[in-house]
Amino acid sequence: MSIQTNLPDYGRTFPLYVPPIDWFFLIDDSPEYTMSFFLDLDFSGRLDQDIFQAALEEALVRHPLLFCVIELAKKNRLCWVPAPDKVPPVDWADGDVPMEFKNNGYIDIRTETGLRIWVRQSADSARVTMQFHHSACDGTGGYRFVGDLLGCYMKRLPSCEGKVELGNFDTALLKVRRSKMRSIRIHDSGFKKLKIAIAEGWNHLSTRTAPLRPPATPPANFVLPGMVKQEFSSGDLATLRTAATSQGGTLNDLFLCKMFQAALKWNGPTTGSRKIRLLVPADMRDGQDFEIPACNMTACTFVTKTVAEIQDEKRLMDLVIQDTLALKNGGPQSAFVNALTSAMEGTTMQKLLKYGGCLATGVFSNAGDPSRRFTGRLPKQRGKIACDEFTLEAITGVPPLRKHTRSTLSSSIYGRKLSFSLRCDPSLFAESDTKALLELFCDQLRPLIEKA
Repeated sequence: MSIQTNLPDYGRTFPLYVPPIDWFFLIDDSPEYTMSFFLDLDFSGRLDQDIFQAALEEALVRHPLLFCVIELAKKNRLCWVPAPDKVPPVDWADGDVPMEFKNNGYIDIRTETGLRIWVRQSADSARVTMQFHHSACDGTGGYRFVGDLLGCYMKRLPSCEGKVELGNFDTALLKVRRSKMRSIRIHDSGFKKLKIAIAEGWNHLSTRTAPLRPPATPPANFVLPGMVKQEFSSGDLATLRTAATSQGGTLNDLFLCKMFQAALKWNGPTTGSRKIRLLVPADMRDGQDFEIPACNMTACTFVTKTVAEIQDEKRLMDLVIQDTLALKNGGPQSAFVNALTSAMEGTTMQKLLKYGGCLATGVFSNAGDPSRRFTGRLPKQRGKIACDEFTLEAITGVPPLRKHTRSTLSSSIYGRKLSFSLRCDPSLFAESDTKALLELFCDQLRPLIEKA
């Protein structure tokens, strides 16, 4: 697929220097553990292939990093460079045709653009699966792109005439996010940069973190995306929200606590004296960033607990609430990005990521209602994006997996229902193992629902 004929004038935005957060996900990428995340869009009804293709091309123009590669360009530095001729075609097939992933799903963002799309359609339903390279885009950016793709599609339907409004976008804002995310500056002293990088690195690498125990039998096949999902009703959601607020916390706090407990139960005695640590992606956007195209503005933050803290349920909740309040104040995010800004000037980070141990036991991301990340206005029915031709029944996804961080869990609320999506290391976990782990997590929530 080529979109060259539809490209507007992006002014002096490109080539665009690669900011530290994009660089971090670039150097943490490998053919064995692709730094990618996946989204599933499940529809009732049918999609028109020609309309979808036209909508995709229009949506990509609004989000140019999704058709860029990273290469040496301006001043011989790493830059985002448009490569619209390298955008792969949509893999469109009948619903029973398996998806194929070349090179175990690895996207070499230096030579390939960072978005892949598969559509599998049956007589009355369709699933659109998207794979995003994390250097090009984070979860919020992915949802922004999805919202524009749906808007560009629906505005072409007679049944949606006058009901669709696309949000504004400004590609020039991609140039300011680099400085916006950090407090350290290029002209700060080398000593200050080194001090910040060492302090942050020691904070993360000095912790003896327990990886998730792998199943005894490795899987027969390497399966992607390998997402398993569990849904709770709107009534269950209300009950869980009440349970969280009664303890002074939020749903996010409650889910973090239950993930700690599930990880400890899964590991059992193999945890030993090591700690359970969860990586919690933190979006650094604010109300002024609504017009920034899909990109990465996510910092990696960590919440760490000892076995004793996890076993004391009340204390665990209190400690997690303290941790998430710190995240809301933005301190851990700034420290992470400042450290990356310093580390980008050397080679230490690459070596630590390549040879280091377990940085986190698992990843937890609370997506909330993904449709609220859309920047435009789309028609809805009963809380779901809908028109005469189709209804978006579910939108689910999971963050990337990295070596030794063997599980990645996401929660979302859409159509008045709560969903959990889980991926595990496909080289260690079969689908049945991933289902068992998700069931173990949900088992930590069910007593709260049954008691209500």
